[in-house]
Amino acid sequence: IPRVSRDTLLSEALLEISRKGLGMTTVAEDGKLAGIFTDGDLRRALDERIDINSTAIGELMTASAKTVTVGMLAAEALRIMEENEITSLVVVDPAGQVAGIVHLMHLLHAGIA
Repeated sequence: IPRVSRDTLLSEALLEISRKGLGMTTVAEDGKLAGIFTDGDLRRALDERIDINSTAIGELMTASAKTVTVGMLAAEALRIMEENEITSLVVVDPAGQVAGIVHLMHLLHAGIA
């Protein structure tokens, strides 16, 4: 699971995004989801000429990330992705802990999409 904390510099968060290969990272505090940072967020930050070596990801993340819960059907996750025109969802447990990521490519490979 790609994961960084709010105070992680954007340059370091980009390394995490690249290492995990999902085009996004979760931003978590004590394991709980605080937000998400995606390739789209990166494009917007670069348009604003943000310094990637001095800006914390917490300043740029989307705090209202779309999520699904552990045990939710894959078809429901796909519906949420389609409705919101996004390619990944964070999976959280009942306590709000980050439990995983569902990516559109995972659903395609599983024959769901």
